[in-house]
Amino acid sequence: MSNNRFSEFLELIKPNTSFDELNNPPKPDYSNADNWAATPDINGQQFYIPDSSFIVNKHNQVDVFYIHPTGCFEKNWNSDMNKNKSTFERTEIMLGNQASAFNESCNIYAPEYRQATYYSFFDQDNGKKALNLAYEDVESSFDYFIENFNDDRPFIIAGHSQGALLAHRLINRRVCNKNIHKRFICAYLIGYMIPEKYFNEVFININQSSSYKDTNCIISWSTVVKNFKRNREKSLFWKPSGWSFEMMNQKTISTNPFSWKNDFTWHTDSNNRSIINKAQNYDFLDRFRPEHTGSKKSIGLMRIQGFSALLNNKTGLLETEGPLIDNIKKMKFFNGDLHSFDIMLFWGTLRQNIKDRISSFI
Repeated sequence: MSNNRFSEFLELIKPNTSFDELNNPPKPDYSNADNWAATPDINGQQFYIPDSSFIVNKHNQVDVFYIHPTGCFEKNWNSDMNKNKSTFERTEIMLGNQASAFNESCNIYAPEYRQATYYSFFDQDNGKKALNLAYEDVESSFDYFIENFNDDRPFIIAGHSQGALLAHRLINRRVCNKNIHKRFICAYLIGYMIPEKYFNEVFININQSSSYKDTNCIISWSTVVKNFKRNREKSLFWKPSGWSFEMMNQKTISTNPFSWKNDFTWHTDSNNRSIINKAQNYDFLDRFRPEHTGSKKSIGLMRIQGFSALLNNKTGLLETEGPLIDNIKKMKFFNGDLHSFDIMLFWGTLRQNIKDRISSFI
């Protein structure tokens, strides 16, 4: 998408008023199952697999607390969690193409929350207020998860994009130096920047992952095509001292999911399987449709498999090249940023790595 077209898009989804604390959607009660997007008892898209060669287990020794990314493109600062809206339909899609990587090894718990609308990341003042509200729900749902669902099992935290940003704060406030830290396996915080200079401030007594079997660690990456540079200059970042607006081109914490190392060489994984969303009469690129379509979805293996990945030694962005990437480049409006594919591209290797880290921990 060109810069002009993207600016026009942002203007169309920009909320009409400033954030108003007195006019927020009702606070969710997480004792009500309707306020969870996924649990082991909800028959949802978190149980999708691309074909019958993959195994789903619904009773596991380990839980994952998954925080979904932004699916809200409404002109309100926060989602009202109405399941008849397209915002929730996008949440369901993320369960299918992201949380499903955990469905062989983990019991999947994913709260629905009053997520901040996409425009929040382009408005420093209103955006951080909307994200604070979203975080309130994430923290509340995590507390309920620990007290009522987890039953002292080891657990993983996972999040993508907005979900990853909210997870940074959650781990700092609810895991670091708490009693449950001893049950914390790792966190996959994908698709949102973690500035290298702030890592130790946010993740106290937690390490950056440097091998495929590390535990008590953070794993993160943000995917682009080779030599891609993001046009956006700054993004919101939370740290214990408060919010800041951080430069996007600074060095960030990253791990290459083909090697699970942090070096700056090209890696491949012939065992990886990349997945794609599938549906009839549904446009995955439509950001303006207001209502849930009810369209039946699935995931499948991408027709072309195989590519290489490299961590950029200056930015930490995960650069990619190869046959599959060349095919993705043909997509309408594609600009080189693979943010939406951060997990789908590495679905198979992530699925295996989850098992490896659980085995190392247990």
